[in-house]
Amino acid sequence: MNKKKILKFLVIAALLGILGFVCVMYLPKTDWYRNVTAKKGKAITASDIVKDFQANEDSAFAKYSDKQIEVTGQVKESKIENGKTAVMLQSADSTTGVYFVLKDSIEPIKIGSEATIKGMCTGFLGDVQFNEGVIIKK
Repeated sequence: MNKKKILKFLVIAALLGILGFVCVMYLPKTDWYRNVTAKKGKAITASDIVKDFQANEDSAFAKYSDKQIEVTGQVKESKIENGKTAVMLQSADSTTGVYFVLKDSIEPIKIGSEATIKGMCTGFLGDVQFNEGVIIKK
């Protein structure tokens, strides 16, 4: 091989390495990667996800955390908080529910209506917590 071919190979390899680094480090942090409307999430009822967290929080955290989940339940509370809509879905346990902060601010949802909301599960803190929620059905 002559020097030009070796230099050309090294430049191409360096460019591919930089491209790979950008894809691995940057892409997962973009809205495109975490776009909750882009793909269907795992479907579960509000009562079932609350039961999972109450039965074994560590196992449920591993199963649901930072994943797109579609939760169906009856709207217990809906209000505007810090410029975003927050919705609480009721579960079988009257003291614990599923709390969503919606991605976009919308009018509060009618209390008592059934809704399906998809979002990113962030864990359990008295209630099962979700961010980046979007209304699938109300």
